[in-house]
Amino acid sequence: MTDIIIGVVLFTIVVSSIVSFAYWQYRKVLREAKNYERGLKMIPLLIHIPPSSDDIDQGGRDERDVTEEAISQAQVMYNIIASTATKGFKSKVYGQRHLAYEMIANKGLIHYYVIVPHVLVDVVRQAVAAAYPAAQLEEVEEHNMFSRVGKISGTIGGELTLKKQYAYPIATYQESKRDAMRALLNALATARRDDGVGIQILLRPAPEGWTKNVIAVASKIRKDKGKKSGGVFAPKDLLEALWKAPEKSEVKPEDKQLSSLEQSTIDALEEKTRHPGYEVLIRVIASSNTAMQSQTLMKNVVASFSLFDSPGKNGFKFSIAKNVEQFVTAFIFRFFPQDITQNVLNSVELATIFHLPDQKNIPTSQLQRQASKQVDGPHQLLDEGFLLGYNVYRGIKKEIRLGTNDRRRHTYIIGQTGTGKSKLLENLALQDMLDGKGFAFIDPHGDSAEELLGMVPKERVEDVIYFNPGDMANPIGLNLFEFDTPDQRDFLVQEAIAMLYRLYDPGHTGIIGPRYEHWFRNAALTIMSDPNGSSFIDIPQVFNDGEFAKEKLKHVTDQTVLDFWNKEMAQTSDYHKSEVLGWFVSKFGAFLSNEMMRNTIGQTKSGFNLRDIMDNKKILIVNLSKGKTGELNSQLLGMIFVMKFQAAAMGRADIPEAQRQDFALYVDEFQNFATDSFENILSEARKYRLNLILANQFVSQLTDKIREAIIGNVGTVVSGRIGTTDAELMQKKFMPVFDAEDLTKLPNYEAVVVAQINGVPSAPFSMAFIPPLGQANPQLADALKRLSASKYGRPRAEVEKEIFARLRAGDVARDDRLKALADAKRPAIAGANGSSFLDEWLAKRQQLAAAPKPAVAAQSTTPVATVHTPPAIAPVPVKHVTPQPVQAVAPTDRPSATAQKNHFEFESQLQNVKTMTPADKPKDASTLTIPKSTLTQPAVQSNSDEIYIDIRGDLHHRSEETKDTPAA
Repeated sequence: MTDIIIGVVLFTIVVSSIVSFAYWQYRKVLREAKNYERGLKMIPLLIHIPPSSDDIDQGGRDERDVTEEAISQAQVMYNIIASTATKGFKSKVYGQRHLAYEMIANKGLIHYYVIVPHVLVDVVRQAVAAAYPAAQLEEVEEHNMFSRVGKISGTIGGELTLKKQYAYPIATYQESKRDAMRALLNALATARRDDGVGIQILLRPAPEGWTKNVIAVASKIRKDKGKKSGGVFAPKDLLEALWKAPEKSEVKPEDKQLSSLEQSTIDALEEKTRHPGYEVLIRVIASSNTAMQSQTLMKNVVASFSLFDSPGKNGFKFSIAKNVEQFVTAFIFRFFPQDITQNVLNSVELATIFHLPDQKNIPTSQLQRQASKQVDGPHQLLDEGFLLGYNVYRGIKKEIRLGTNDRRRHTYIIGQTGTGKSKLLENLALQDMLDGKGFAFIDPHGDSAEELLGMVPKERVEDVIYFNPGDMANPIGLNLFEFDTPDQRDFLVQEAIAMLYRLYDPGHTGIIGPRYEHWFRNAALTIMSDPNGSSFIDIPQVFNDGEFAKEKLKHVTDQTVLDFWNKEMAQTSDYHKSEVLGWFVSKFGAFLSNEMMRNTIGQTKSGFNLRDIMDNKKILIVNLSKGKTGELNSQLLGMIFVMKFQAAAMGRADIPEAQRQDFALYVDEFQNFATDSFENILSEARKYRLNLILANQFVSQLTDKIREAIIGNVGTVVSGRIGTTDAELMQKKFMPVFDAEDLTKLPNYEAVVVAQINGVPSAPFSMAFIPPLGQANPQLADALKRLSASKYGRPRAEVEKEIFARLRAGDVARDDRLKALADAKRPAIAGANGSSFLDEWLAKRQQLAAAPKPAVAAQSTTPVATVHTPPAIAPVPVKHVTPQPVQAVAPTDRPSATAQKNHFEFESQLQNVKTMTPADKPKDASTLTIPKSTLTQPAVQSNSDEIYIDIRGDLHHRSEETKDTPAA
């Protein structure tokens, strides 16, 4: 009977052993198959290391404490991953799913990866985000770190496993107070650009019984008082610890004493069981052009793992791979054999080996950190509206849109050159263009204006106005002093003064000053009173040309302005005027002498009406390229546009607010066009539906008033990368989420934003710019340029003729006045007709020259004793001859000295005749023998006397006695 029982027991043991062996073999096959399947379905995620601004602030603490705090963040990640452990039949057969952390050095850079099963992607993302909120995970393609030259012959690798049984812990950061991973990074940094080095850490949740094994080992140490202090894990020792009954000891338990080393070991073992455990396999691989270089790289990495050795406890040993091809395959597919069960590390040990470093523990620049901090955006978002950009956070992409009311609170964009702000402005303006909205785009560079012009949809071609002062053939007028109401006139004058301060005296050092303001204000009000219109370049002419000023003063009704000219300026000496005039007029010389500017701002009628553009949703694209117009000219024109838009917007007060169309004004590099009164636009333009989108490079370029107005009044602020000085000024808008350092390290086309969404300011968040929305058509742009020039411009010759005629109006008035004065001062000898004696005398002489000559008597041979003079011919009144107008004599037509002498003698003779007495008058008109003639001449009526002219042209009083004298 006993033999039968023994036989049955033996049979049962044999059968059980066979079944058990078959089960384990079958499970091994299933697990290997599942292992391949899982390897093919893993997804690589690139970990973007948080920026340095996300590092823990050391303050006044010890650096070791800061290091410990930084590494402990990784424990959160591993604790969450431990929750992925599953229970049930499948997990017993196929084992737990595993994932891999990798550090790869390739092409001169070091990258961190986590490779996870597709079913665990969300959990891992959550785990990484919980430990490192600023870290970003990006799904990428499989990386290839293997050398193309060395291939398999230049590749070497192996595996790291624990030296002792896993119950004994390795050295952790809590024990050493240092970051041992720094040594691993140093080793990876020795790789050249064509080398590849990788550290792969495979892990999966350990079975629940692993803690019992550790406790059993600790109990055995306590019982044996250190007889066996460890060594390579022996199953026999473990079975004895679990199943062997306690031996009777002659010494009582309370009499046993543990050494300090034994006690610290037991404490370490017990501490290890307090944290989640993982089955771990670490692989190291190196690939280079030569096997020798690969061996050097691998040795450097393996040597670094010695820092994880804990004396008296545990550490790592390295086993080189004998079959390189098989090892490479396992590395690529992240195979994790199920029979690897004796390498268990808890979350503290894993955090010590693999964690994301901070700036103090990055020994090389090859480790690329995330350039900017990523922060989640607002959750109450609009489905429609103005697309500003995208918020990408933890792989989730959200559209950031602004509603109509949000845009009315204005938008401010700042960023250094090349950060993408101009392209952002183009995209925003293009949205307005496609949505049928009205806007103006002022571009001081010209490139964006050209791009937008080439993207105009065909249905909006007629709405486009392209202003380019560089078009010299057909200049489009822009008159600063053109206004609709008296209020606008006063506003424009005051803004023009602010503009001059901005151009010539931004620091208010006295270059302009109150006196200049006074002169300019009165001069501007004077010329603006002319109903025919005046322009900015007319200001100097009022002071340089008195006749021009008189013509303008005819239209002035403001007594204050009249007093300025009639009292203040009239009483100012010419010396003091000359002292100030040059200083005053010099500010206009740059624009008067520049043909382009003169033909643009010198026209009295602008080529377009800004109020009409705003009310009818038109598009105004302004090209103020500094390279073509000049920096000063570009600045002046930009300021004119800004102040004219402000005046046009405030002019909308004459219509109900509900009827005011929203109009957007885009201004790039707006600091060039902003005056101190610009803050009024930010506060007042909203009610008039003028929505500002402003951009510039530096906050320090703005005055304190404008900067404070932007930070306080603008609803949406977009900050790209800026300098240190600007970051310190802007950080108060984004704190405490972002600090100054974050603002200085933003990559191109990314920004930090505070947005007005649904009327509520959002918390600061990160945003990526939208990519280009359209492609410009150069042919369309050229056609629209010609169309605008023909519709809104005027021929150059016509413009110049008008401007010069207006500026010479004073000369014309002066000539007319001088002519009238010359006519009034000429001596009037004739009667009521006002003709002068000289005119009539000259006319008479012309008649005498045209009269027929008298017949001459035959000569006698008889000597003549006496020659009698014929009697004077009776005087006859001279017919009136209308005098010819006196023409102005050019300097070259001035009479000669002889002619002037003759004229003087004539005047003297005329005076003698008038004062002669009857006794002094001659009795004979002539003593010469001349032929008898009956020719008579009419008398000349004079207010002073009555005289006549004989045929010789001699002058006689009418009272003279004359008698006929026969001819000889």
